[in-house]
Amino acid sequence: AAGIWRDARLRTLAAGMALGLFAQVGLVAHLFSVLAPVLGAQEAGFAMALATASAIAGRTLVGWVMPPGADRRLVACACYGAQVAGSALLFAGLGRSVPLTLLGIGLFGAGIGNATSLPPLIAQVEFARGEVARVVALIVAFSQAAYAFAPLAFGLLRTLAGDGSVLAAAALVQALAAGAFLMGRRRRGMETASVP
Repeated sequence: AAGIWRDARLRTLAAGMALGLFAQVGLVAHLFSVLAPVLGAQEAGFAMALATASAIAGRTLVGWVMPPGADRRLVACACYGAQVAGSALLFAGLGRSVPLTLLGIGLFGAGIGNATSLPPLIAQVEFARGEVARVVALIVAFSQAAYAFAPLAFGLLRTLAGDGSVLAAAALVQALAAGAFLMGRRRRGMETASVP
């Protein structure tokens, strides 16, 4: 079982999923309490509902527009790119611009559902049929072990560096997640190119 971890496709897929969910869970755990002092409790609740609605819309949109032969790693990167932009807009707009804050929440929310649905879809096209179930179980377990600590990590960061730090951290970790997916894509391309 340990031998499968030597596969760069698995390592980058697991890392990308774990980092993305770490950022999402960490930020969502603190988002209401970050927004409430700025927007008010009721408006912060509406903002959280906007994130949920955006998650449903984003996942549905990807399901509709992603062609069967699409590079699913690139689709995942695009979703994380939207979340990086959303986290950055949240950071820029917090306490300064309500429309910018809400736009950031919408973009961040749009990728929430895709962070759990796309990695198994990537596994389906990159691994043999008999390996897919094991690969999906491994990346999900790895991700759960990682994001279980996200609320604590983001809470410590917030205590040390303030509310804005969790938004900046989320953007950075999401960018690292996209990088992990891209790294796996480049490795796969090189392996394919080396086959005579």
